Amino acid sequence: MNIFTKTAIAAAALSVASAASAASISGSTDFRVTLPEILVLYHWDDAHLTLTDVTTTPDNDSDLREISDETTRDLSIDLQQTSAVFQGNDVKTPSPITNFDSGVVNVTLKNSWAVRSLSTGDVTLALTNPNSTLKNVTDNNVTIETKNAVLASAATGVTGSDSVSMTIPSGWEPVMGDIKFDLDLTGANYSGEYNTRGNAGKATTNDEATDTFLLTLTGKAQ
Repeated sequence: MNIFTKTAIAAAALSVASAASAASISGSTDFRVTLPEILVLYHWDDAHLTLTDVTTTPDNDSDLREISDETTRDLSIDLQQTSAVFQGNDVKTPSPITNFDSGVVNVTLKNSWAVRSLSTGDVTLALTNPNSTLKNVTDNNVTIETKNAVLASAATGVTGSDSVSMTIPSGWEPVMGDIKFDLDLTGANYSGEYNTRGNAGKATTNDEATDTFLLTLTGKAQ
């Protein structure tokens, strides 16, 4: 209501009331609340995978890293010869670690992120792998690669699971999910720690630009 109109009515009422009874004015207030768009993204800050050695020993071998070749190599020489060179098949070199044969380990960071949101519609969570190369801290030229990174979630209403971008219904109940990727070990020729910085130890707050994975949550505010 226009405040000047309200004042004029009040003045008129007072002039009449002076001859009768005291004036009274009533008014009402409309209370409204506007919630801003709220996006909350939870995520792991650090993930460290340690690959331990294989301890399986073949049946006919006594040591963990002794893998014998059972093929018999025959040689026949004259007694007059002073040297003997076996020309049989080269020694067999099977790998006891199948992951290093294929060079790839499938890794899942289970329930490593969560989303809460209040928006005007579905929100979008996107994943990128901006720093995919993990450097050996002893020799930075020796590397491991993270590849084919995707988001995954079995939560109700989520679409686009197992892709780099998924749609999540707006709602305050947390929606949780995973990061899945391939760890390519074909270039891992040194032992020890590998990370995106090439320096041993956990990343600091100043190292965020070198983090392996980046999650981006986008709302749908109008």
